[in-house]
Amino acid sequence: MKDFIFTLPVQVFFGKNSLKKLPEILPTLGKRCLLIYGRSQAKRVGVYEKLVQSLKSSNIEFQEFSGIKPNPPLSKVKEGIQFAQDFKPDFLIALGGGSVIDTAKALACGYFYSGDPWDFFERKTIPEKALPIVAIPTIAGSGSELNDVSVIVNEDLGLKLSIRHPSLLPKYTFIDPSLTYTVPQDLTAYGVMDAFSHCFEFYHFSKHFTESLPFDLAVLFMKRLIHWGKIAFVEPENYDARANIFWISSLALSGLIRSGIGAYRFFLHSLEHPLSGLFDTPHGLNLAILMASYLRLYHRNQRVRKFFSDVFGIEGERDLSKRGLEALLSFYKYFKLPLSLKEIGVSSQDIPALVERACKILFLWKAEEEFTKEDVERVYALALDGPFG
Repeated sequence: MKDFIFTLPVQVFFGKNSLKKLPEILPTLGKRCLLIYGRSQAKRVGVYEKLVQSLKSSNIEFQEFSGIKPNPPLSKVKEGIQFAQDFKPDFLIALGGGSVIDTAKALACGYFYSGDPWDFFERKTIPEKALPIVAIPTIAGSGSELNDVSVIVNEDLGLKLSIRHPSLLPKYTFIDPSLTYTVPQDLTAYGVMDAFSHCFEFYHFSKHFTESLPFDLAVLFMKRLIHWGKIAFVEPENYDARANIFWISSLALSGLIRSGIGAYRFFLHSLEHPLSGLFDTPHGLNLAILMASYLRLYHRNQRVRKFFSDVFGIEGERDLSKRGLEALLSFYKYFKLPLSLKEIGVSSQDIPALVERACKILFLWKAEEEFTKEDVERVYALALDGPFG
């Protein structure tokens, strides 16, 4: 294992009764709160009413900033920053999915910055400080509730970029898996694939692959996501399934499974961001298609073969990759996932724009020498018609 520093100063309240701690925690953060949420999920599951009651009973003045959508746009972040600067909150509550939490993070650091918040995402500057955040996720997958990353779409450029900074870690996170009972099948599947891809990229794209605890954890997480994901897909109110998926997806990007692996790259995410940036398609679904295409292209790679063996239990060397791809296809079909970019509205004419943006992201991530333009083109080309054709 490589040397590492692991810090996770997020206090997590997990379980069916976790929200009962809100009246105890919220007053410690101040007297003014900006409540940020999406469009309907938070109110549909009833958590909005509980949260508002907790704020009122704690005598906390609050304003609401809503309408956050998946693949959150920079324009909404800027609108939220102005709204917050007028209201002057002591802290933020992010109630919703990863997009809501990511928007809150960008708003939290942009609140103290006089320039364009997009500067953070283009690596022109770094945050100096941020407003405290309380995260209450209502869907599993992104892991934003337990990490220091925010991902935002600049809709004018059709470009989706990320920022990472310790100040963006939520101070408190409240996870009630029962809130995900009403998440539709497709979004459940996309969330599982989002978390699965995080584990896969740490497992596969690390520079120093060795038999060690972080890789063992990544394998375990992927295997359990398959197991519990299948159950949640057909039994949406199975608490154990929802709870395990939620906790795995939270831990997957918390830094736990990257501690000790050394340098790593999120190659598939560099290809995904242009897709959701240009087409506003679901992040987890895009990753699923790209991951399958990558695995098909590089099925002879020893790490790919080990992935099929470790995660899908494929034994024996003969036709190992072929049997591994068949197992992957079976998993995707169980989730009723589209299997090609064409199925989600991408055409061959779109590939050059996707490649251009992916290469820009690789450059920003200082990974352009490890993954060439040709590497990017090959994955997109196969993904267009689908790797299982």
